[in-house]
Amino acid sequence: MAQLYIETSQNFDDWDKFNLSSAQSNPFQSYDWLKTYSEFFNFSVNILFVKKGEETIAGLIYPLRRKLYFRVSTPLLFSYYSGILFGTFQKEKRQKIISEKNEAILKIHEYLRRELDFFNFKLHYTIDDIRQFKWLGYKILPRHTFVLSLESTEKIWDGFSNSLKRKIKDAQERGLNVVRTKWADKLAEHQILSFERTGGRFFIGLDELKRLIQNLVEKNLLTVYHLVDKNNQVIASRGVSIWNGKAYDVIAGMGEREINSATHFLVWKILEDLSSQGVREFDFCGADIQSVAFFKMQFGGDIRISFDVSFAKGLVKFFI
Repeated sequence: MAQLYIETSQNFDDWDKFNLSSAQSNPFQSYDWLKTYSEFFNFSVNILFVKKGEETIAGLIYPLRRKLYFRVSTPLLFSYYSGILFGTFQKEKRQKIISEKNEAILKIHEYLRRELDFFNFKLHYTIDDIRQFKWLGYKILPRHTFVLSLESTEKIWDGFSNSLKRKIKDAQERGLNVVRTKWADKLAEHQILSFERTGGRFFIGLDELKRLIQNLVEKNLLTVYHLVDKNNQVIASRGVSIWNGKAYDVIAGMGEREINSATHFLVWKILEDLSSQGVREFDFCGADIQSVAFFKMQFGGDIRISFDVSFAKGLVKFFI
């Protein structure tokens, strides 16, 4: 049997082709997404492929930066997935697929352990066998999201509770409307306002956040939706990433003036719009906070469990 080996690369076209072909394909692990962030936060973007002969078994794209005296790779703001992507494993027996996936994880781990002091992956929900990470001593935390099929908006609507239907109809009767836009300013403002209502201070400043979101929009990595009232005032905003036939609920925020049922109406109109564009699936990107989970579960969808896995060398765990 051919041995697996690591190949480092700076061929980002090859990486994006591999990303698109993987069952774990997502926008947060595209080169353009990471490059946008690297321009703001000054880190390098690195690629590893796990090969068997000429075949690519697995791959990893990751940011590398210094924190204190340590070399670390941590997930990025608004990036729900990070970590290992796997190839297609055509015509392989199940036992062999499990074995090769575990060996690929081990190869990547051994490489990163030599190069980094700390690394963290937010694995895609299709990676359900995490025993290798457990055996290697990773810290493992479960995460949850809802994934909704957009094949039929009629079926989605029929699955709503009468209460949710009333909220959406009420918002429409109030003259609310949802528009797509190329401008990120309001989304950035609403994100910070919503975050700071929880009592915290947002990670970066408003101007920096506006530039980051605008760059994602200009690279077609983010679509911005505004909820506007009958006076064309923006009440709430949401940023959705569309990638490979699927959509991801990335950023959301509400202005200072809250209107009952407004965000329910906003999400529903987004789902309708995405479905009309041929998008097949909507990932709500997170449902671990109780209030957030209750809001998102009202729209249906299947719950998916994924895992946050992290590894620290030596005393690094006390500093990171």
